Amino acid sequence: MKIIKKCIPVLFLGCIAACVTACGQKVTDSPTKTENVSETSETSVTGTETTIPAVTTAFSETITETSTTEETTQTTTANTTTVPITTVQTTTSTTTTTTTTTTTTTTTTLPITAPPAETATVAATAPPLETVPPAQTFEAGIWEAYGSNGNRYFCFNSDSNSGNIRDQESGSNISFDYQPVDQTTFSFHIYETGNNNKVTVNFSGTGQAVLTWDNGNTETLHYLGLGNFNTFHFYSNLELCEMALNYYESKTGYRPGDAVAQVQSDGSVSIQLYDDMGDHNSTSAWYTVDKFSGIGTDLTGNPVDLTK
Repeated sequence: MKIIKKCIPVLFLGCIAACVTACGQKVTDSPTKTENVSETSETSVTGTETTIPAVTTAFSETITETSTTEETTQTTTANTTTVPITTVQTTTSTTTTTTTTTTTTTTTTLPITAPPAETATVAATAPPLETVPPAQTFEAGIWEAYGSNGNRYFCFNSDSNSGNIRDQESGSNISFDYQPVDQTTFSFHIYETGNNNKVTVNFSGTGQAVLTWDNGNTETLHYLGLGNFNTFHFYSNLELCEMALNYYESKTGYRPGDAVAQVQSDGSVSIQLYDDMGDHNSTSAWYTVDKFSGIGTDLTGNPVDLTK
């Protein structure tokens, strides 16, 4: 009996020890389960990550550059606390992800370029602008004229647009001044009559001009050279007739009743001395002389000098 009493406590203690051993194994299995929880928690946190796309805004004149810096700190701490018997407590610490977005805006001012000014386009075939050549003018000096107005001489002064006209027939003198109207027309103002006459002038060659007056008369001028009527001398037809009568009278003692002179095509002057008989003319002599010298020949070819 005493032995039995002694064994009961020993058996009781053995049971307790076995229980404690069994509990120790259960508690030791807990860490494996805790690690599984920790992995699950980590996976859950990883799944919540958010990707923020970069935003770029472009304008025609403003260029915006955006850079995003994302810093994510994730820490998952699994703490396992062993509690008596069957209680397991898992504490999960999560650091929230902080995203910092820095936006840098660069504004570039582009220069405004004005459109090129419109320029008129001239066709390549456009004719050039007409230029009016200056009117030709008369050389200073003496010009001899033949035409509708008979045989006469123009003297154009060198110091002004003025001059004189002397007639071969009568030897009369008229003064004028002139001004160009355009490149082919001149206006002649005749002092003795006060008339203004428009004259179309065609300079047809060196030292030659054709004049067409407003009354229709035409005459051709030939340049004789420098000079004026103080140095240039000729005998008019009236002068030559008077000289011829004097010459004939000095040679024969008879003076015919009349004389007439006419300029020939070669420039010489033919003089007829005659008497008017009513139904006919009675010719006394024919002289052909040079109008500048008064020297020539008679009808038979004998020399004559009307200045003597």
